[in-house]
Amino acid sequence: MAGETPDQGAGRVINGRYRLRRTLGAGGMGRVWLAHDEKLTCDVALKEIALPDGVADPERTAQRVARARSEARHAARLRGHPHVATVHDVVMHEGLPWIVMEYVPDAVDLQAVIRRSGPLPPTQVARIGLAVLDALTAGHRVGILHRDVKPANILLAPDATGDPHARVLLTDYGIALRPGSHEPRLTATAGILGTPGYLAPERARGEPPTPAADLFSLGATLYCAVEGRGPFDRNGEYATLTALLSEEPPPPARAAA
Repeated sequence: MAGETPDQGAGRVINGRYRLRRTLGAGGMGRVWLAHDEKLTCDVALKEIALPDGVADPERTAQRVARARSEARHAARLRGHPHVATVHDVVMHEGLPWIVMEYVPDAVDLQAVIRRSGPLPPTQVARIGLAVLDALTAGHRVGILHRDVKPANILLAPDATGDPHARVLLTDYGIALRPGSHEPRLTATAGILGTPGYLAPERARGEPPTPAADLFSLGATLYCAVEGRGPFDRNGEYATLTALLSEEPPPPARAAA
């Protein structure tokens, strides 16, 4: 994907059904597209799981296929939850998986909101936190740990009242895990799966994930939302992990009661 313009590939039809319109966002795992389902004549979001720089590495390809299938499977178990972005299907196209998801018009992730507007009011952050907590709790009840709760994985979208941030949706169950299952374990190059700065310390030490670790990540996310920066933000991932493991976060200054 290196060197491509954001909308390069628009117009392609994926799996004989989904016509790509424009990109909605991009990250380390690929791009999310607005696409038109030509069979049901409706819009969907289509996550393209791409290999870095187009490298055809069989082991890495297998890991990304496993991750996409895992995301679809876990999110499907929470289908219908008001605070979980719905995943409809995972399809294969030219050897790589694409995840078919609910399209949420005018959605923006919490990280982008913080970057654009700065710290959010504590009352708004509390409302977001309760919604994400509800989604996590629903997952924990059926044995699903999210493992990557962070501002970029929380979508805010308008509802019928016109409030631009009324809907709160937890996304990206790509590294979620059912403890005790026989699902393939996904690995990371650095040995840590998740996002430095939002990991629970025990996760950074390589201990097994637990529901408590998801709640730590939620707490770090809410701290970032109300303070405008993460509790362990430093220059670089290693410095961030060092702070996470050995330092107390600065007391929040904007959180009020």
